[in-house]
Amino acid sequence: MASSSSSDDPPATTRRRFLKIATCSVGCGLGAAIAVPAVGYLLYPVGRRLVTTGDDPIDAIAADRIVAGAPPVRVPLVAAAQRDAWTTVRDVPLGAAWLRRTDGGELVALSAVCPHLGCAVGWDDGGKIFKCPCHESAFAVDGARMAGPAERGLDPLPLTVADGRIRITWVRYKTGGSRREPG
Repeated sequence: MASSSSSDDPPATTRRRFLKIATCSVGCGLGAAIAVPAVGYLLYPVGRRLVTTGDDPIDAIAADRIVAGAPPVRVPLVAAAQRDAWTTVRDVPLGAAWLRRTDGGELVALSAVCPHLGCAVGWDDGGKIFKCPCHESAFAVDGARMAGPAERGLDPLPLTVADGRIRITWVRYKTGGSRREPG
């Protein structure tokens, strides 16, 4: 007596099925429109070299201003830009270097950071030595350790001369210890 299906049921089932599929499709589309940029934003730094500091040589001073036999010259090292994954900061001070010219004419750059605990090293013109004001370490004009708790001499910094200008590559060394290791 009861019929298993009527002639009106298939269109209603089809309409319901279409609305379910359409609703799911619109929901998935909106979800993807939000999720794809969000995932891209979060994964942007993965696999990229995005944190930069002074890896590139920094223009420090004119080479002719460094005279053989004269006291070392302290030059600040400022990175043009420091970048992390999402921001860029301009004119970031990284540290300082002491520049001198040997009697043979070679240019030498030494980090102005004491290798003991990282204090700023100054030049004592009377004693003709570098001195750390924090713990009284002393270093010869060539950077060799002379006295104090520092276990090694001043750290050298790579430099190049191009177009009459000295360009120094900033290297932050680990403090403490006798081994010279970049930090």
